Amino acid sequence: MKKNFGSILFELLILLIITVPAFLVLLNPHYPSMHDDQHVARLFLLDQGIKQGNLFPRWVDGLGFGFGYPLYNFYPPFIYYLAEFFHIIGFSFLWSIKLVIISGFVLSAIGIYYLLKPVISKLAAFLGAGLYTYTFYHSINAYVRGALAEFFAMAITPLLFLSLYRLYIKKNLTSGIFFGLSFAVLILTHPLIALPSIFFIIFLLIAYSALSGKKMVSFIKYALIGLLFGLGLSSFFWLPSMVERKYTLTDEILTKELANYKDHFIKPSQLWYSPWGYGGSIKGAGDGMTFQLGKIPIALYLFSIANFILYLFRKKKFDFISIQYIVYCMLLFFSIWMSTSYSSIIWDNIRYLWYLQFPWRFLTFISLLVSICSAFGIYFFRELIIDQVKKININERLLFSIFVYVIIGIIVIKYQPYFKPQQLLKTTDGQRTSFEEIAWRISSTSYEFVPKGVKTKLTDLGTTIMAIEKKDIPVKPFEIISGVVDIQTVKNLFTEKQFHITAMTPAVLQLNNYYFPGWKAFVSGKEIPINHKNNFKLSRISLPQENNLRVTFIFTDTPVRVLGNWLSIISFMSVVIFCLKTIFRKSHKPEM
Repeated sequence: MKKNFGSILFELLILLIITVPAFLVLLNPHYPSMHDDQHVARLFLLDQGIKQGNLFPRWVDGLGFGFGYPLYNFYPPFIYYLAEFFHIIGFSFLWSIKLVIISGFVLSAIGIYYLLKPVISKLAAFLGAGLYTYTFYHSINAYVRGALAEFFAMAITPLLFLSLYRLYIKKNLTSGIFFGLSFAVLILTHPLIALPSIFFIIFLLIAYSALSGKKMVSFIKYALIGLLFGLGLSSFFWLPSMVERKYTLTDEILTKELANYKDHFIKPSQLWYSPWGYGGSIKGAGDGMTFQLGKIPIALYLFSIANFILYLFRKKKFDFISIQYIVYCMLLFFSIWMSTSYSSIIWDNIRYLWYLQFPWRFLTFISLLVSICSAFGIYFFRELIIDQVKKININERLLFSIFVYVIIGIIVIKYQPYFKPQQLLKTTDGQRTSFEEIAWRISSTSYEFVPKGVKTKLTDLGTTIMAIEKKDIPVKPFEIISGVVDIQTVKNLFTEKQFHITAMTPAVLQLNNYYFPGWKAFVSGKEIPINHKNNFKLSRISLPQENNLRVTFIFTDTPVRVLGNWLSIISFMSVVIFCLKTIFRKSHKPEM
């Protein structure tokens, strides 16, 4: 037991040593610049929502130019809950986001290592971890785009693959739950990566089913249980997100204009070389950021193919490792194909893929699969020459250790310089979470979840933006549209606004919140209709001439949110019951 624990600690130490240079630039008081610069604001708003008593605050104030919108009804929350954990234990908002990046690098290496270790070897798995950590796309997501949800999805994807492999090895309910949990976390991390991952899940399920022989039925049964569990556990998020997306500007902004998938295919030559930069993606091959895989990963992948062919000639049969290598190669070719315009027929006919926006997002899978296949190549190479090495009386374990660690060292030295942001910013939590920062600068960069019907306009480039000026940002939670009233704010939470009103005349009260399904208004306990037919789709109600009116606006769960919540609760409780039964069974197992 102690030996096993010590071995795990040693492995984790090696993985940490490999990954530290990738996030070394973050170990200072400054904050990295990035394209998607909303993370601190989103974390702050999640923190505020939780403090107000909402464990999962679908609606947040401040964003949407001060009028609020249902951010977490649509944006995957997992990385912000992880960041909130860091904040709760004492870190600043800025450092909590940086710790999410650091965690992503470390977990990516751990995930691919434990995916490869039981199949090939520790050394080959270390090489896979090194390659995956320093893939260009890792740096692009962390330090250029700042797409931290997608970046963290790169840490979850190896665990998803690992869960399927474990289900093949141990066809039981525990393995099925691990698979479902991995899939649920991927959905809650980045549903736009979880969507194409279904292609890979189906392919791996078919492959492992075919290899399961007489146990195929058992494998399929637990795989389906796991899949249903994963969908159920995450349904509180994805179900309302999918159904209620039609009430937002998502379709206008995320599937058209500059985000049209047709403009963002990779040219095959860009995988070999495209210039490094901190710009964006444009139509054609003149992108401002790189999509290259790197010469060393490509060389190691080609090396793996050569060694695999020689390995087959030596073995004269397909063993399990050979079959796995072929499966991963097929998935790699599929990923490359999906990232290029050659796959247009798929993109044109599967509309849900349009929300992926950028076909080059398949680099998430390409990066992982190149690293996996290259690690297999080292295994094949060792198997080919191990007998010759033993004949000349050389410690083959030491020799291969040196060989692998030298390659890892070369990878780190070659690619670590790209793992840095364009700038390191001197900023503070206060600057990043002020009302003006959130309501204007951050709101100006992301507004796809603003309710449909809010007035928009076109820029000179033909892109949609909000027809809202800085002067339109509200300074208080309400506005008197007509009438004479005396009003006092009693409660101003994200999901509940309460006012004490004396109306000297009939009046119209405007809540300075966008209207969205779920908002309800009550006057002295009686629900009244909300009128939102105005340029900014703000909630307005009519008030009678009366003293001591208690006016309350509450953001409630719609039927689809209630359904999603209950499916998640039932899924969670089912697993809790299973775990308790397993613990009880083990504790009462008679000693031999």
